[in-house]
Amino acid sequence: IEGNSVNLSDFHGKKVMVVNTASLCNFTPQFEVLQDLYEQYQQYDFEIIGFPCNDFDNQEPGSDSTILEFCEDVYGITFSMMSRIVAVEADTAPIYRWLQEEALNGVANASVSWNFNKFLIDEAGHWVAHHSSFVSPTASSITDWIMSPSALSVQDGVGAESELIQLVSSLNGDNIQLKVNELSGSVLNVQLFAANGKLIDVIHNSKATQGQAITYSTINLSAGMYLIRATTEGMQQTLRHVVAE
Repeated sequence: IEGNSVNLSDFHGKKVMVVNTASLCNFTPQFEVLQDLYEQYQQYDFEIIGFPCNDFDNQEPGSDSTILEFCEDVYGITFSMMSRIVAVEADTAPIYRWLQEEALNGVANASVSWNFNKFLIDEAGHWVAHHSSFVSPTASSITDWIMSPSALSVQDGVGAESELIQLVSSLNGDNIQLKVNELSGSVLNVQLFAANGKLIDVIHNSKATQGQAITYSTINLSAGMYLIRATTEGMQQTLRHVVAE
């Protein structure tokens, strides 16, 4: 929206929500919900891309600069906003042709019916789902997807997701056991986070060796989804663990 080019391939490895936005719509307050969603889940490799669109009842008539000023001043938007596009007319932007046509995305046809339709794209660039304007950005169908396992295979290398640990088992329901992989005397930091990103505990923070077992008690954790994040020497891995009721 500031006039720079963006390659969608830059979002490889992240879950992406694409939203057609408007500044004068009954659904415009969803900007606030989208920003809250972005602030909460950005740390889990989640991105939102907003595409201003004037296709519905002339509800986004402004220039890119006017739209950007509105988004930043009124709603404090920090996720990616693009230049205004056409989503449903004869000159539909290529990305919106791909989002709406099964022949292009390989999954499903989906018609943008109004402002603030939401499309989900996984880490590998695959079309996942379409949600109408009436579905809140924080609906469980969306937040559960954001926290679901990555569609990409684990990649080795500094700075990339690497298999530092394995979740071996849940022992008698009150403990989890982790197995250390591919380390020899390196300091391994393993932290436990709630699904909303709040740090709960440090499971391990010292040197570790390959094959070492790390056991952690979950007896005091309430039911829900948790993130186990392991880091060492520029490498990082995140596992998801569910504590059942």
